Amino acid sequence: MLDFELDGIRIKISGEMECFEYKDARNQVRTRFERKVNIHVQFWDCIILGNLQNFSLIKSSLLYFMQGYWKRSGKEASKIDLATEINRHHPHGDVQTLHFASRQKNKKNFLHISLKNNDSIVNEVYFDGQKVLMFDIAIGKALYFLTP
Repeated sequence: MLDFELDGIRIKISGEMECFEYKDARNQVRTRFERKVNIHVQFWDCIILGNLQNFSLIKSSLLYFMQGYWKRSGKEASKIDLATEINRHHPHGDVQTLHFASRQKNKKNFLHISLKNNDSIVNEVYFDGQKVLMFDIAIGKALYFLTP
């Protein structure tokens, strides 16, 4: 269905239709279709599969950054206060942390996304406003396709 890749971050949404036949109360054969959607969000080695809480945390971090970005894009650019983490504890004891933070350089704000394994950064990327918007659109599509 959809495939999005930006600087090591990948969102893949795939779906399939399943057909079920059943008999109704009058013993007539009916067909019902169900859509199964698989959402795969990958930040380098960190994979998030269909977790609404994590997706909404990512989406809200992107929106918060963009609101601050547009408000502070003038001459008096100031720091955006954003620091969000998603922690994943693995059965063998490792801890993966996906970290979203706002960084400022030369009065320009960037979204810093990093992946830490046991408190050491293994991958990181800096997004400007345009890349954050692209990523926001893609994660919004993933949230849209996430069925209850």
